[in-house]
Amino acid sequence: MIKAVIIDDDMTTIQGLTRSVKWDGYGIQVAATARNGKEGLEQIRVHRPDIILTDIFMPVMDGISMLQAVREDGNMAEVIILSGYEDFKCAQSAVKLNVNDYLSKPASLDDIERVLQETVSKIRKREAAEKEDKELRELLETNLQITKKQIVKGLLEPEFYHTPVFRKVSDYLKIDLSGNYFTVLLIEFFIKRERSFKPSDLSLFAYAVNNIVNELTQDKQGVYVADIQRNVITVIIATPSRVKKERVMVLVKQMAEEMLAHIDQYLKLQVGAAIGPVTDHIADIPKSYSAAFDLLAERNNMPGRQLISAEDLMGLPKPAARRPMINYQALADAVMAGQSELAEEKIIELGESLHGGTAPSVSVLREFAIDIVGILALALHDHGLQFEDIHAGSNMYKELEQLYSVSDFTGWLRDLLLPICETMNRRGSQKHRKTIDFIMRYVQQHYADDITLDVLAEKVYLTRNYLSQIFKQETGENYNSYLTRIRMEKAKELMLGGNYKIFEISGMVGYKNHAYFSQLFKKYSGLNPSEFNQ
Repeated sequence: MIKAVIIDDDMTTIQGLTRSVKWDGYGIQVAATARNGKEGLEQIRVHRPDIILTDIFMPVMDGISMLQAVREDGNMAEVIILSGYEDFKCAQSAVKLNVNDYLSKPASLDDIERVLQETVSKIRKREAAEKEDKELRELLETNLQITKKQIVKGLLEPEFYHTPVFRKVSDYLKIDLSGNYFTVLLIEFFIKRERSFKPSDLSLFAYAVNNIVNELTQDKQGVYVADIQRNVITVIIATPSRVKKERVMVLVKQMAEEMLAHIDQYLKLQVGAAIGPVTDHIADIPKSYSAAFDLLAERNNMPGRQLISAEDLMGLPKPAARRPMINYQALADAVMAGQSELAEEKIIELGESLHGGTAPSVSVLREFAIDIVGILALALHDHGLQFEDIHAGSNMYKELEQLYSVSDFTGWLRDLLLPICETMNRRGSQKHRKTIDFIMRYVQQHYADDITLDVLAEKVYLTRNYLSQIFKQETGENYNSYLTRIRMEKAKELMLGGNYKIFEISGMVGYKNHAYFSQLFKKYSGLNPSEFNQ
């Protein structure tokens, strides 16, 4: 219930207002009345009303002095002045005190109720905005660790730097990457052949490598672990532009050599690294990332060379088959989102990319298979799962021995991945339930607005792709399908009401193009809008 306090030195005015206005009908409770500004200030401090309806000229303390004290208390209640005094300077003072409206006595009951209705609407909207803001802050705290990872990882994608969610989250986290050179470092590790191999070992080693990188760089500014794949850790290094550009590569190499030495020493792994070119702007990080992956493939032609950069490639032949790591990650994302259809598409794309170049050898295909197992092992580990939980009793070595062609490889992928998709689809992820509940409520309240997935991702501090994945995983429905369904059902309600024309309903449910709305409605309901209510 909205609370109001009335202050006026004319008792007749107070009685007339309290008796004549339909306060309950507007959801307002008159908490107190007062005969002067001093009494009014006391009542306001006791009741903390949402609305203050006051005269200006009163004994003991006038209305302007009272409102100044109210504002100094930090009380931002909506103020309606009802006064017979029409002096311009007085009205100016009222404006400075953030007064909602100014009515001259005698005001009609219709005018008073109109202003009250507008004021209540303003208060309701503010309360809804405050509630939404509070919920979004809570969601940010819930999603903070995921958001940090997504933001840094997003820098590896072209154009991500320009997205609203990056600007919003980087401002919130106080991440300022201006005035830097940027370099991408890829650290690759392998379990030595003489050691036994289990898929779950890969995730443990990846996190161990990640810990070493974090420990070595915790006192260094501008070093970010952007991604952890099967056996590749991606690190973005930002170096202040006051450092000479030719010096940057030297510093990055020193940092990389230190990391490689520690990984070799403490984990007894085979390690190597590739350094992408130094870029001048944050938007060029994806170019350094892509180049670093190409360099990592070239390292296979340089036995015994742990660290490689572009300057080391003079005169070397191109490798026969490059590891399509970016394809792997897109495939893993689809699987972990429980999207079987999308996973199938990604398997086909991966198979086509392997058919498109020089055919990979049997040994290379098996290396590709181990890459994918490693990436998925890490992803499953984040959900508290292991391969053995889904593929009980499977023998990885025997399965790899059956791979002789790209067709064998893609068939093996389907057998491996689709059961994981089904598991993730059934399992869901309760940690995202609050986020998805908020999105669904927001759509139901704002379906007439332009609420794209980008807009919502910015609100909940997540990347667009990540929000799309968890929405489908939690609801079993694509976001655009959900938005269309909500709009179409609301359109049906409005049509059945019979109060609006079709073109009006089109705009009311978020479609400016009437023809497009009619086309969607026909596809959704099987009827043209003109036929629906006949």
